[in-house]
Amino acid sequence: MRFVLAVFLVLDLTLGESNFGDTGFTGSSKRPAPADGTIYEQPYDFSSLANGIYVHRPQYGGADNFTFASQATVKSITFWTVFIGNGHPFDIAVDIYQNNSGEFGAIVWSDTVAAANQTETLTGDQAWGLDLYRSDLQLQSYPILPAGDYWLAMTVLGSSSPVGWLVSSPTVSPFMKQYDNGWHTTYYESWFGLYDHDVALARTTWASIKTAF
Repeated sequence: MRFVLAVFLVLDLTLGESNFGDTGFTGSSKRPAPADGTIYEQPYDFSSLANGIYVHRPQYGGADNFTFASQATVKSITFWTVFIGNGHPFDIAVDIYQNNSGEFGAIVWSDTVAAANQTETLTGDQAWGLDLYRSDLQLQSYPILPAGDYWLAMTVLGSSSPVGWLVSSPTVSPFMKQYDNGWHTTYYESWFGLYDHDVALARTTWASIKTAF
C-alpha cells in the first residue's frame, strides 16, 4: 500500500462505507509526523484529503496495512482524526495482525491506549466545519515485529459521537478496511505513522529544531 464525522453524516451506500462525505475542506497544509525515528509512515497531506471513515465503537473500526523491511520496535503511533462533539481523547484499542494475502492473518500484538497516553494537536486545517487533529499514541507495551507485512487496526472506545480516521484516495492495493458488522474493504488509504521513539521524545526533538531555527 501507498506510503496504503460532521455537520452532515454521510452513509456511502455505493462503496458500503460509513464516512463523512467529500465537501467543506479548508486549508492547504502538508505537515510532517512528530519527529525522526520513523519506522513506517503514510504521511498526512491535507491537499489529498478524501474523507474520514468512522472508527468509533460499538459499530466501527478501521485498519490499514504496512510493511517492515527489517525487525523493528514500535513505541508510538500517530494518526490523523476528526471528532464530532467534545470529551476527546478517548481510549483506543490497537491490534496488529499478520497480512495474509491482503487479509488479516494471526494477531501478533494487542493493547488499549488510554486517553491519558495520547496527545492531540490541532493541524490548523478544517473539513466539514470541524477541526482536524494529529493524535499521538504512546504505547505502554512495545511490539517487536520481524520483517514482514502487517495490518494496523484501531477502534476508538467510549465515544457516543462519531470519530473519523482521516483518509486519502488509494494508490496501491490492498486498500484500507473498515469494521461495520464485519470487516469490509474500503476504497481509501489512511494517514498514520509508526515510530521507534516515545511521544515525549518526539516533542523534545521538534522543540530543539524550532529553537535552532
